Amino acid sequence: MIRPAILVFLLCLASSAAVAPRPSFAATLDERVLARLDALEKENAALRARISRIEAAKALKTEPNSALATTRRPRNADALTAEPNATAARGVVQTVDVSLANPRPHFEISGSLLYLQPGAGNLEYGTLITPLPLATPNWANQSLNPNFSPAFGVGVRYMPSASNDIELNWTHLDSTASAAFSASPTQMVGPPYLIGPESALYKNGSGAVQSKYDAVNLDGGHTFCAVCPFQLRVFGGVEYARMGQNLSGLFQSSDGTASNGYATTSLFNGAGPRLGLKGQYELGDFKLIGELAAAGLIGTSQSRINFSTNSPAVGPNNQALTSPSATQVIPSIDARLAASYTFPLSSYGPVTIELGYKTAVYFNSVSQYSLTNVPTSLTLPPVGIYLATEQHLQSNFTDQGPYMTGSWAF
Repeated sequence: MIRPAILVFLLCLASSAAVAPRPSFAATLDERVLARLDALEKENAALRARISRIEAAKALKTEPNSALATTRRPRNADALTAEPNATAARGVVQTVDVSLANPRPHFEISGSLLYLQPGAGNLEYGTLITPLPLATPNWANQSLNPNFSPAFGVGVRYMPSASNDIELNWTHLDSTASAAFSASPTQMVGPPYLIGPESALYKNGSGAVQSKYDAVNLDGGHTFCAVCPFQLRVFGGVEYARMGQNLSGLFQSSDGTASNGYATTSLFNGAGPRLGLKGQYELGDFKLIGELAAAGLIGTSQSRINFSTNSPAVGPNNQALTSPSATQVIPSIDARLAASYTFPLSSYGPVTIELGYKTAVYFNSVSQYSLTNVPTSLTLPPVGIYLATEQHLQSNFTDQGPYMTGSWAF
């Protein structure tokens, strides 16, 4: 009787030992599966956030449903968005394949309104003479100060890729400035080359200058890291420039019967290589832009000065001093600082407005012959100019001022 009871006790003990650990083991397995699912869900959420950032950044640079650019959707974007739980349950995370395609070749046209101030180093057109007392005469040169004048520019740009481009632009300026001064009864006026007793009857002086400027630039550039916030464009090409100046002065007696005047003409035409750098930093739809370029122009320089003397005794007398054309090398530097804003994309393509300030210097591009010694006329007032010596002078041409540019890419 005892042996069957022992067998039953041993069987119950074995059954208890076999059943007791199972709940604990089952609980541990469930916790592991849930932890794995949570980890996979977090990974999928991070991948979806990354895809959203990439697509948003690409949308700022490309036009949807147009020829400018196309962005391929990640191959597993739909799977990560629509079936995150199913993917997590399978314990498989697909590799994200994001391909940001380069924009397709496109054009960009632009137009600029500029407000430029031309300048040169030869704008002193007359002299106010104070002859008394005779032992201590004084002279005060009078200068022209050109104001800011409206100008315009046009351009076209071709971009075969996001990093390479070819650009052609033209800037045109035609500016005039004038000034006048008068002498007191104890003073007189005269041109810079005639400030002695010959000017005794001249009491009123006036001057004018006309500046004409055209610059055409053709260059090709490469932009480093075209999708980065900071972009650096290195470019090189050819520049053609034409700078013309007409400077004149007229000096008359109080009744206008006696006068002496001159008109100086300077013209330079040249072309040569141009190299430069352009950097820009993007802040969303805004950009900060800086550009610096240098060129060496080879061309022809011309200069001429005409004289006109009118006296009651003889009447008008016209004279001229001319010089042959000469080959000249002109170095130049131009720079600009600007900020731009790109409007939200539409079906017509991106439109950008740029506001900035630009300046350019062309060294020794204004040519002029100056009379350095004119013998005293035997007739007062003089009936003409009698040249003894002359000097060839060169001065820089500058232009500077604010501008606004609108551009459209298509």
